[in-house]
Amino acid sequence: MFARSSIKLILVEDNDVLREMLVDSLESLGYSLVAYDSAESALASPEAQACDVAVLDVNLPGEDGLYLAQQLRYKNAGVGVILLTVRNQLADKLAGYEVGADMYLPKPVTPEELDATIQALCRRLPGVLRADLILHYPTHQLLNAEGLNLLLSPEDARLLVLLAQAPQARQEFWELAEHLELDLDSDTFRANLEKRISRLRRKLTQLGQPATVIKALRGYGYQLNCTVNIQ
Repeated sequence: MFARSSIKLILVEDNDVLREMLVDSLESLGYSLVAYDSAESALASPEAQACDVAVLDVNLPGEDGLYLAQQLRYKNAGVGVILLTVRNQLADKLAGYEVGADMYLPKPVTPEELDATIQALCRRLPGVLRADLILHYPTHQLLNAEGLNLLLSPEDARLLVLLAQAPQARQEFWELAEHLELDLDSDTFRANLEKRISRLRRKLTQLGQPATVIKALRGYGYQLNCTVNIQ
């Protein structure tokens, strides 16, 4: 699975309620995205033109989602395009694929299905593989962009995944302790957690990450300051 925070994602949906619902849902899953209410506003945005994945409503005011998909593909050949629409006839789907769509989802779509579709699409897009580190979770092998690698313990790999997949790559003290099955009632749980964080931080610095790769947030928890591709 790709670290959601490492994916440059845009959403174009003119329905205010649906757009806000999808933004809230995707952000709660850990995505960082930019949302637009029209094709014109998206095409005027540098963020949209440099995105990894575009989730587009077909029935937009002014220029429609098919035109927008075509233009985004023209400006960025590697972009992944997911079309959302109530149109489910074969001719409509073929028109979407003709302008460069990769995936076609009928409305209404659940956040879970959209998340799974984005993840599946990213596995086919080489341009998304820009993460600072790649973690092969089944074997706990961690690699950097230069090909250097080291083997994490199962505990370190789990901690790295928890941080990488959290919204904005941040986790509160109690959330980490709960996931790691530390005793929250113990007076030493914060010290035990810091010990695990320090151990993981040292390993990340061995792969070229700065000493601030995991930052302590006073009164809150910890933030991971690198992107991780989890496979």
